[in-house]
Amino acid sequence: MTIYEVLTGVVGFVLALGATAAIFAGLANWAGGFFVVRCAACHHLAFSTVNKPKTDCPHCKYPALLHPLYTAQHGSAMASTRVVGDKLHY
Repeated sequence: MTIYEVLTGVVGFVLALGATAAIFAGLANWAGGFFVVRCAACHHLAFSTVNKPKTDCPHCKYPALLHPLYTAQHGSAMASTRVVGDKLHY
């Protein structure tokens, strides 16, 4: 029973930490120090310190790290995968 109490405390702590980080990221975006932009190469969302599209993102650089199962099945074609029909315009 003690294990469940400890795990509940850990889950609560992780959720509180994530919520606090999200609040600070939102405040930094509001103040102009942090932006969510689209990658110019693959159109995935990426974080940036300037309000311009990034030339590349972690999805472009490390596709096997972010999508290991898909990359294992499709090989190097993963790097050329683009998001199409996205509704976000900047």
